[in-house]
Amino acid sequence: MIKFITDQQEGEPDILSPVKNETLIITDLEKKELARFSPVNGPWTQEKLERVAEDLYDNRKTRYGADAYLGTQWVGSTEV
Repeated sequence: MIKFITDQQEGEPDILSPVKNETLIITDLEKKELARFSPVNGPWTQEKLERVAEDLYDNRKTRYGADAYLGTQWVGSTEV
């Protein structure tokens, strides 16, 4: 399953806010696009991203590894 690194802890940089309205792009580890999602009902949150990751995992789209981007910003991977 994709692990998103957008859940900000104290002292960590906020990488989600600047890209929270960007399209979520899921690629395989060779950068071939597997899926694309626009934010629905407002900007992306950690919870919304995790729901997408669960759906992709349930559908087996990420079984061979995947990376996640909001726009061009890397935000997660199955390899974290």
